[in-house]
Amino acid sequence: MKRHKTQVIVNPESNQGRTRLRWKVIKEAIRSHFLEFSYDFTEKPLQAIEISREAIRSGHDLIIGVGGDGTLNEISSGFFNDFSGKAINQDAALGIIPSGTGSDFIRFMKVPREFEKSAALIKNAKNKKIDVGKISYGGAAAREQYFINVADFGLGAEVIRRIANVQSGRRGALTYYRGLLATLMSYRSKTVTLTVDGRQQLQGEYLIGAVANGRIFGGGMIIAPQAEADDGFFDLVLVGDMKKLEIIRNTPLLYAGTIAKNPKVFMLKARHIKVESQDEVYTEYDGEMGEKLPAEFSIVTRALNFRIG
Repeated sequence: MKRHKTQVIVNPESNQGRTRLRWKVIKEAIRSHFLEFSYDFTEKPLQAIEISREAIRSGHDLIIGVGGDGTLNEISSGFFNDFSGKAINQDAALGIIPSGTGSDFIRFMKVPREFEKSAALIKNAKNKKIDVGKISYGGAAAREQYFINVADFGLGAEVIRRIANVQSGRRGALTYYRGLLATLMSYRSKTVTLTVDGRQQLQGEYLIGAVANGRIFGGGMIIAPQAEADDGFFDLVLVGDMKKLEIIRNTPLLYAGTIAKNPKVFMLKARHIKVESQDEVYTEYDGEMGEKLPAEFSIVTRALNFRIG
């Protein structure tokens, strides 16, 4: 078996700061499968992007994250120098030791929660090529952003705005749900126009629009039950206008993965989605605040090696 040059990137504030406290246990779990590795703790937001990028540039070909989906988002973004979608080293791989409150993509990929088991998986599993999403924002705030799990506009982004004062590593499912209930008090559906793959145009009042590479977001809500991370497509999920009580009644369907039963939910596969609105509509990606619409979402096919069975 090929010997890898391994870099571990630890978010000590993940899981409400518990990762820092149990790092010794996590380190021993990694050491039981990797005799040699270097590790760094992140000290500020977005730092994992640069640590990951510099490690790959210096010859590391296995990057192991310790944290949740926010950590995973930053590390995976560091696999790229720019937004061309071409990885710095197309053979470099990413593994994750789950230690976060928000671990929706990690759950979707069926990574074991136990430290020793997840370390063993990274050591023994083969690389799986998965897709990555890219957001390009228009307007005055023109910039680009990768995401690995789910991006959305509308209600989901407003919830993230509401709980933005809570560090991503300290959010749990209850934080999201409380944020959702509080946001519902004043939120109204937005009129949005979507152009899908350059030909199909959709327009209407939508409560939420999710652009999904993974299936789960918001601390366990299964927004895109048919999504696959390696099929070369997003699952676009549009939820039409609903009253407050209607939203609350349908929330159990989200957790059960049966939201498609609601006739106001529309799903389709897409590679490129352009979203515009005359309203003020925010976006979020992997639990982090994005910019306002307009935005374009593009799939980057099989761009990243993920260590999974």
